[in-house]
Amino acid sequence: ATHCYIKKLKLHNFRSHSNFELDSDDSSVVITGKNGIGKTNILEAISLLAKSNGMKKAKASEIQNRFSNEDWVVHYDFFNGMDFNSIGIAKSFDKKLIQIDGKTQSSYSSLYKISNVIWLIPQMDYVLLNSPSDRLKFLDRIVSLFEENYTCCYMKHRKAKRERSKLLRENTLDKNWLSSLENIMAVNAVSILRMRSSVLKTLQDTIDNHSGELFPKASLKFSSQLTLDDTAEYFQNRLKENREKDSLTGRVTFGVHNDNFRVFCQKRNVPINLCSTGEQKLLLLSIILSSVKARCIHYNKAPLLLLDDIMSHLDKHYRK
Repeated sequence: ATHCYIKKLKLHNFRSHSNFELDSDDSSVVITGKNGIGKTNILEAISLLAKSNGMKKAKASEIQNRFSNEDWVVHYDFFNGMDFNSIGIAKSFDKKLIQIDGKTQSSYSSLYKISNVIWLIPQMDYVLLNSPSDRLKFLDRIVSLFEENYTCCYMKHRKAKRERSKLLRENTLDKNWLSSLENIMAVNAVSILRMRSSVLKTLQDTIDNHSGELFPKASLKFSSQLTLDDTAEYFQNRLKENREKDSLTGRVTFGVHNDNFRVFCQKRNVPINLCSTGEQKLLLLSIILSSVKARCIHYNKAPLLLLDDIMSHLDKHYRK
């Protein structure tokens, strides 16, 4: 499979790094060193290629090197699997400014279409045990690896959902405005459900048929208020019917944001929350690695994989 890689990474005033350069080409990179020297900060800089606030969900101002008033800048010579791109991300008036091949971008959407990055960091160790919304966000990160339009659909749906809730909360019953927002939600929700279902099927197939026996295998369960046969028109009508109910509850009671993603240990057929801490980490790691393998098998293209302190909770056998 072809694969993404960073040929050169440059950090300027990013977190603990005043100036840092890394030449990596297309080989694997292992970063070692004492605590507090900025290893994870390097991974965070790379994660900005896939998510506007990165793997630490940090604001632009929080990333600033505290010993310098000069805005931070990250530059990547990035190979996207087909071509090289010169990418720059920088702080500008407490926001992130993005340039691709010398052209300033108005949003992250152009970057999402060329970058493929997935990560596993210590803060994620219990993501599959957290709330349904956290588990769904984890699934969405995986789906975005496979579907280049997924993040755009997700963002459009989320923005329209937020604006609709605001109108209902303020009792601004402009029917044309509400219908327009509900149409945007409906069209994108149908696409979101189909992409989630398709990627989950691909991922489960990879786990079942192409994974080794080193790690326990996961069974991925998914349920939704919508079905794959439901149309955008049907969903829009449901939203219209629920306006009064949603106005009273302060939330959208029907939609793909309520989808439920769960993980089970396949061998024992028990939910992940009943597994040992070590098994939970292994299942999570297995899903991440299977996602990478699935892209190689079905899309002939491997993403960037960032792993931070993945040995925690693993015994000697699994560390080896």
